[in-house]
Amino acid sequence: MISSSPTSSSSPAPLPAVVLACRGAPGADLNLVRALGRDGVPVIVVGEYPFPPSGYSRHCIEFICARDFTLHPQRLLKVLRELRMRHGQALPVFASADPDLRVMAELHAELVGTALWLSSSPDMIARLQDQRRFAELARQHDLPVPALHAPRTLEEVEALGRTLAYPVLVKPARAGCWHRPGIDPALSRCRAVQVEDAQALMRLCCQLAPHGLELVIQDRVPGDVDQQWTVHACIARGGTPVALATTRTLRNWPADFGPACHLETVAMPALEAEARAMLQRLKLRGMVSMNFRRDPRTGRMWLLEINPRASGASLLLARAGLNLPARVHREVCGRPPLPETPWRTGLRYRHGRADLRAFLVRRRQGREPLLRGLLSMLHPRTVFRAFDPADMGPPVQMTLDWLLGKLRGSGRWVWSRLGPGAA
Repeated sequence: MISSSPTSSSSPAPLPAVVLACRGAPGADLNLVRALGRDGVPVIVVGEYPFPPSGYSRHCIEFICARDFTLHPQRLLKVLRELRMRHGQALPVFASADPDLRVMAELHAELVGTALWLSSSPDMIARLQDQRRFAELARQHDLPVPALHAPRTLEEVEALGRTLAYPVLVKPARAGCWHRPGIDPALSRCRAVQVEDAQALMRLCCQLAPHGLELVIQDRVPGDVDQQWTVHACIARGGTPVALATTRTLRNWPADFGPACHLETVAMPALEAEARAMLQRLKLRGMVSMNFRRDPRTGRMWLLEINPRASGASLLLARAGLNLPARVHREVCGRPPLPETPWRTGLRYRHGRADLRAFLVRRRQGREPLLRGLLSMLHPRTVFRAFDPADMGPPVQMTLDWLLGKLRGSGRWVWSRLGPGAA
C-alpha cells in the first residue's frame, strides 16, 4: 500500500488540483480535498453552489462558483479554461460524484489541453453509469453480476413479472433519471426499490411509465447490509491495477439501499484478487470502487456496480494507508510515487447524522441490538465525515449553515402566524 504522509519541505510545490463539488454529495468532495491535502497538494474547489463545506477546508487555496454546472457544462469549461490560462498549464481535475463525472465526460473533447484527464474513457464511463449498458458489459466480460433486466414497455414488464423470483430490486437506469416533475420526490431520491410481487412491480412501473421506463429490474442478493464490501483501486495508465484495498459496510442511509454511512477497513485478499482480475479485463483507469455483496446461502460474491471515480471514503482510505487521490495526482503530474506502507484494518468512517438515523431505523426493526449500536458509534478509531480537529473550517461552516436554516424556518413559521396574511 502507499503512504499518506505529507511531502517533504525540500520537494517542489506540487501542482494545484481542482476538485469539483456538486449538489447532493458534500462529503465526497470534502474527503477528496482532505486526502489531497495530506500529501501537501493545494486544492482549488469549483462548486455548482456558493458555499460547499470543502471550500472552507484549510487545504483549499481558492473557491470558484460555477453555478449549476451540472446543468450548464459550458460554465465549468469556462472556469477550467481560465485556470489553464492563469496557471500556464492544465490542472488535474477530480470529479467527486456521478453528476460532475458525467459532465466531465460530456466535455472530454473540449478539455484536451485544458484539464488533465484522470479517469476512464467517456464511453466506458457512460457504460458503467447506465445500468442497462453495464449489464451488456458484464455479459461481455463475464462479470458476476446478479441477473438484470431492462424492459422498455409495460407489456414487457407484465410478461417479465410472471417469471421473476421475488423480491426483486427496481433501480433507476442512470443516477438522477427519476428526478422529474410528476414523480413522487420520495421515489425520485431512491437508488433502489424492493418489490415483493408482480402486482407491486406493475404499480411501480405504471407510476414511472409516463416519464419513460428508465429502469432496470435486478435479482436481489439476500442478506443484511454487513454482507456488502467495496474494493477501492488505483489503476495506472494501460489499465493495470497497482493498489487495492477493501472496506466493509456496517450501516447505510437510507437504510438497506443507500450509500454507506458507517464502514470499516478490512483485509480481503481473495476478494481483491478477484477484483484485480476483473479490472485487468476492463482496462479502466484512475480511481475505481467496486461494490460486492455476499450471498449468505452460497458464499458467492456478486458484483453490484463499478464506479469509475473515487468513493466517498477517500480520507478513510488515506489514513489507513491507501491515498488514492494523492497517488493519481502524483502519476499524472510526473511526481515520484508515495512509499509503500501497510494497510491498517479496523479504522472506521462515519457520517454522524445519517448513521444515527440508520441505527434508529434498524433498532426499531429489531435488526441491531442497542448496546452494539452504541458501541459502534463510540469506536475510538473513527474518521468523521465533517469533524476533523486539524481542519475545523468545514464543520464550523456546516454547523452555522444548519443553524441559519433552522432560524429561517422559524422565521417563516412566525411570519405565517403573525404576519399580514395571518387569520
